[in-house]
Amino acid sequence: MRKQLNWAMSKTVGGITEIAVLAPVKKGTVPTERRTYEERLVAVIDNLADRHRRGLPTELSRIPAIHFGRLILIRPEQYLLHSRLSEVEYESDPDLPKTLGGGRVPRPIDDYAAETRTMPQGDLRTFLLTLVEFDGDLKVYMREIAKFIGSDFDRVFENCEGYPTSVNFERFWLWVRRYQINTNLFYAPYSNLSVVRIKQLEDFKRRFDAFVTRVRPAPGQRVGSIDELFDEFLRENQQRASDFPTAGGVFKTSK
Repeated sequence: MRKQLNWAMSKTVGGITEIAVLAPVKKGTVPTERRTYEERLVAVIDNLADRHRRGLPTELSRIPAIHFGRLILIRPEQYLLHSRLSEVEYESDPDLPKTLGGGRVPRPIDDYAAETRTMPQGDLRTFLLTLVEFDGDLKVYMREIAKFIGSDFDRVFENCEGYPTSVNFERFWLWVRRYQINTNLFYAPYSNLSVVRIKQLEDFKRRFDAFVTRVRPAPGQRVGSIDELFDEFLRENQQRASDFPTAGGVFKTSK
């Protein structure tokens, strides 16, 4: 009988949970394309990053429980620094002392060239490191991913070895757990603040700034009575979050 894998475990601080997944990227070229799987993966991630930088909605916007998320590609020439492998080509780095491998720095590995057998480099992989912090339970979060952004999630991870797509949740869940790694330190100084609470505080700050502007319209000026303005401010801030997160990631408020 095959021994079961010793799964990594997510850490939870307050109401926030983390997950770290380190998955190998497929080697070689995508069928019918000249791009490698790594190049296709980079294009997908760059598209997400560019839209986020410009303030445009992304697929991840539909999962409102996410605090932070990172996708990091780790190439062989990064994790093989100071190594001594016969199938790897090295070059000298004058900034590294000889005591640290004699300044041996792996040359960048061209996956396309390796595929066409012009530069054999062994079976050295690029890895995709995914780091996410979110509100609530890990399995509940992964079900939200599969249900609401499964096809978008697939476009990223279909470039990784053995990825089964998110259509069958149990197979998807087992793949995630297979490549999950332990986080040694999970630092969450604001673990008492959920995403919904952060949104509430953000809205409160915006309304309070508008209130101050109305009662202090200019230096040295002030309104005669602030009672009506204050009552209006209180009415505006009687909103509270409910049913969050909702299906599809809609942020609802009710008075």
